[in-house]
Amino acid sequence: MPTYEVKMITDDGPTFEKPLSEILSDLSMGGAIKTMTAVEYITDRQRRWYKGVCLRDMVKHDENGETTAFWDEKVKRLCNGLAYLKKEGMVAEIQIGGESTKISFGRLTTKGVGKRNMTAFIEEILSQAMQRGWPVSPPDPDLRK
Repeated sequence: MPTYEVKMITDDGPTFEKPLSEILSDLSMGGAIKTMTAVEYITDRQRRWYKGVCLRDMVKHDENGETTAFWDEKVKRLCNGLAYLKKEGMVAEIQIGGESTKISFGRLTTKGVGKRNMTAFIEEILSQAMQRGWPVSPPDPDLRK
């Protein structure tokens, strides 16, 4: 999804790096425009770095052939995910001997996590990467301000 930075805001509205008419001409049926604040933009980019760069590199350099889900869980556990990420609860129903039992369990997610906690989580990942020799490249320094 392309992103266009706002260059200036006047009485007529925002001015983008690309003319608005060109941005709108790129839309197709079912497309949408999302306006984000600076904090939302940075947090969204932080999430993309974690899911698209960090985890991708972990899987790519894994000699045991582990999956993205494995590395996601491992990184969240080793990098203090409980302190920085949100806990997402789920409920499952299990049939045992004709009896139905509901169990609840949770997982950690980056969805809805604020800039400060995502920054702390990323810094923890980079610290652990240095200690453990993980092949992780740091994100754009602007994401950690």
